[in-house]
Amino acid sequence: MAHIPRVALQGNSEELVEEPGMLDEYVQQWSAIQAVRAAALHLDDVLTTYAELAGEADELEIQGYLSGLVMLSAPERDLLAQAVNELLDSTGSTVDGAHYSDQDVASLSGYSEYLRELALSPDGYDFTAPPVGDHGAGGGLPAAGSADPADPTHTAVDGGDDRDPDEAEFRRVNALYESGLLETGPEERFDRITRQARDHFGVSSASIALITEDAQVIKSVVGPIGQDLPRAVALCAKTIERERTLVIPDATTDPQWRDHPLVSGGPRIRFYAGHPVSTADGWRIGTLCLIDDRPRTFTEEDVQVLRRLAGQVQRELWV
Repeated sequence: MAHIPRVALQGNSEELVEEPGMLDEYVQQWSAIQAVRAAALHLDDVLTTYAELAGEADELEIQGYLSGLVMLSAPERDLLAQAVNELLDSTGSTVDGAHYSDQDVASLSGYSEYLRELALSPDGYDFTAPPVGDHGAGGGLPAAGSADPADPTHTAVDGGDDRDPDEAEFRRVNALYESGLLETGPEERFDRITRQARDHFGVSSASIALITEDAQVIKSVVGPIGQDLPRAVALCAKTIERERTLVIPDATTDPQWRDHPLVSGGPRIRFYAGHPVSTADGWRIGTLCLIDDRPRTFTEEDVQVLRRLAGQVQRELWV
């Protein structure tokens, strides 16, 4: 198949950005994540092929995008879709291809026959059907930012979800137990990430916490602050309630947190930043968090780095 020209991608993506034929950016992201997982493509191969197409996003941005944590511009999304589809073609995979930002770009790509038609439901795109092909990993992945308002601990991947909160929580906890993470104790693959997080940000502690129905269970911790706790007092239990980073620069000056028992007593936490981590089916089962006994500023760039590190945790969960 011929490579799709960057100029064609840029022209179509910019000129048609308001047209009805444009694919929702999160739907496009979801299709790329699904294709990579279903075909078990190696990230290094995706990065190499993307670079050969003159992609401009860096490695961390691509990793974040394929973890559902970072959004790319339309031209870069299309180049990454092209890279994924070239790899599927070269390996003879029959997995559904990664979709493009609009039909014109898909036609130019030479891979339109790889793309399963996306069925529209009244509420949006319906991804309830399994992917077609050699999808050993199976299942769909969450699209960043598409949280179901009726379900504060799940990222919706289908066209609509009317589950009540109690059922959603039951399924979230069930996903945690099915992951087996509570049974394996500390693991070096997670400790590497918490060490990287603490060293990068220079905080007292970094940890990965799993949230059960009634407790916070520490999967990995580097530093003196981080322990198993009742869920009712765990800050990480608050973090999984929304698909975004929770940042508390100075808990003693924040009316919502200054009387919290972990702030007024115990470890006397002053700074907290945590980002949820999800199973491959989108259930938020835990967090990667930073804790310090001194107030700190936390920039938008810091938030992006923490989200990318949380993406590394998610990849370990998915493997």
